Amino acid sequence: MQYTTDIRVIRIMCTGRMDPVVMADAFVHGLDGLLVLGCLFGECHYVSGNFNARHKINMTQEMLAYAGMNPNRLSFRNLSSAESGVFVKHITDFSTEIRELGPLGGAADRVPLPKLKENLEIARTALAGPKLRWVVGKKPVFMDSGNKYQEIFTEHEINRTLSGIIIDEMATHSILAALQKKRRAVKDLAKELEIPGPDTLKYVLALKRRGFVELDGVDGTSPVYKYKTEEGMC
Repeated sequence: MQYTTDIRVIRIMCTGRMDPVVMADAFVHGLDGLLVLGCLFGECHYVSGNFNARHKINMTQEMLAYAGMNPNRLSFRNLSSAESGVFVKHITDFSTEIRELGPLGGAADRVPLPKLKENLEIARTALAGPKLRWVVGKKPVFMDSGNKYQEIFTEHEINRTLSGIIIDEMATHSILAALQKKRRAVKDLAKELEIPGPDTLKYVLALKRRGFVELDGVDGTSPVYKYKTEEGMC
């Protein structure tokens, strides 16, 4: 097989092992594009590995897009192990697409470097959390056998829930990252992070209840919050 030297092939046992944090980390370290190639649906040696990979990659795409990266930089495609020609075609097509997009943080992305890298680091932290992992892990279960009340959910319903969690997690970790740098009032956080004021207040108060931030005085009429160090956390 002959294919472009721009590609670096990394073999793994199953695409189901692709971790969202690993994918985000690749872009944090400057990767321009990541193509995940898995076996055809219904032909996975581990039965559902490629289905799980698709769910995790879709979630990661949405999170990284929310962070400002062009989602086409991350792609998941299928082929049989005997289809060497299809393998070369997938790689060639993807390489061409990434060349057209240009380097990470360029015109194809919504946010330029270095702000994009900062956002991607926040996205990586959010993807490492338990909430998103739990929802994407339960997605096939809720669609096939339902929850404990035997309620079956459509993929659209699960995706809508997941999208809301992605927005909440990204906003929450963005606020934490900002407060780690310096103390701020809610109105300043809202302006800096471009999050509506009422939503920013909701996130800050939730973080305060969980012991991640604390009140640090009042500037004029505006309460000011700061990041709570590990020594002071509950």
